[in-house]
Amino acid sequence: MDENKKPYVTDGNPGTFNNPFANMNIENNEVKSLKKKNRIIIIVLIVIIFIFLIYIFIDYIEDATKTKSTIPEAKENLGEVSADLSNYISDNGLDALDVYGMDDILMVAVNHVCYGVYDCKNVSASVVIDYIKDVFDKDIELNDIECSLGDGVLYKYENDRFIYDDNHPVHDLFNTHPIYTKINSIKKKNGKYVLVLNKLYYNTGKSEYITSDALGINKIYTFSDYDIPSENGNVIDMTKLITDYDNEFDKLKNKGTQYRYTFSKSSKNYILEKYEIIDLKKK
Repeated sequence: MDENKKPYVTDGNPGTFNNPFANMNIENNEVKSLKKKNRIIIIVLIVIIFIFLIYIFIDYIEDATKTKSTIPEAKENLGEVSADLSNYISDNGLDALDVYGMDDILMVAVNHVCYGVYDCKNVSASVVIDYIKDVFDKDIELNDIECSLGDGVLYKYENDRFIYDDNHPVHDLFNTHPIYTKINSIKKKNGKYVLVLNKLYYNTGKSEYITSDALGINKIYTFSDYDIPSENGNVIDMTKLITDYDNEFDKLKNKGTQYRYTFSKSSKNYILEKYEIIDLKKK
């Protein structure tokens, strides 16, 4: 046999020989190690990107919040609020407070229910309770309603109803609705709306004057200056009266009587918390 041609080459140790796949195994291990390193690098990169995205998101939220906080709130239009409140007073018969006051809101409630009703001698207590709760947010004890002129019971409370006393003496009634109302001022203080109104009243049975109060005391105009003859008696020329009063309001607004209302706002409507008659002659 040719000595230069050997079937395999030993390494000098019996039973061993050079493995032709040894290098391949080493290469496979190196590939696996490299893949593992790559996986680690990829995971680290994903974590870094994720953290980076979180920071971007947090910055976005902070910027959005900061921007929102720096945007000024829409300024409340107190002119619109004053008009709403003036209508609220009229719609809920709160001008009757000018006659009866806050101490007699049972009568204010009954007056509201009965205003414009020709025969109103039987009023449900539940209607009165709902009205007082909605407008004043009060729970009130129900009892007989005394006449404001001090001559006995006007409505007797019985069986959850207010029953008019037919034996009560007949009086000239007060006008519990003004013939004209004008907004004097409004301001907002501690979340409350303070509205001041000027009013004009006329009651043919009480006075020959147009006054700033329901009792016909504080004179503003003489009725005869605005009298229009008619088949149904004396009628006021309202166009002329309103024009004159509006034109002269700066001069007249601090004369006679003013009415101050303090309202809060509930989820449903306004709540009247305080009512005051301001007699300007005493100021």
